[in-house]
Amino acid sequence: MPHQIIEVSSNISEKLELDGLVRVLHECAAQQNVLPVRGLRTRVHVASLCLIADQSSDYGFIAVYLRIAEGRSLETRKEVGEALYECLCKHVDENIVDVPLALSYEIQEISTETRWNRNRIPEFMSDQENPS
Repeated sequence: MPHQIIEVSSNISEKLELDGLVRVLHECAAQQNVLPVRGLRTRVHVASLCLIADQSSDYGFIAVYLRIAEGRSLETRKEVGEALYECLCKHVDENIVDVPLALSYEIQEISTETRWNRNRIPEFMSDQENPS
């Protein structure tokens, strides 16, 4: 059930191709052995209204949240988070220069006691992508 939610300020969406950012982070997450691909979702939300610091319109942010089910060790969560944060920074550094930008990546664990879901996607995946 890993979900990556990318939140960006609207001015950054004008400077960075968001399709590329979503693809890079999704592929990086898919390479993490502890994140099941069958439940992986990566999406972006543009914050059309936001104020940052002293309200200069030049400032921007990219905040990424990885929501995962409980059960992974702190060490595992740190390894995954560091890999994904490095991927985020590398992509941004290669595509945006000289922009006052705040970047963050956070992993949030979701309690199974307060979460309800149904996922039929694995039923439709090919056998190569969904080993028994």
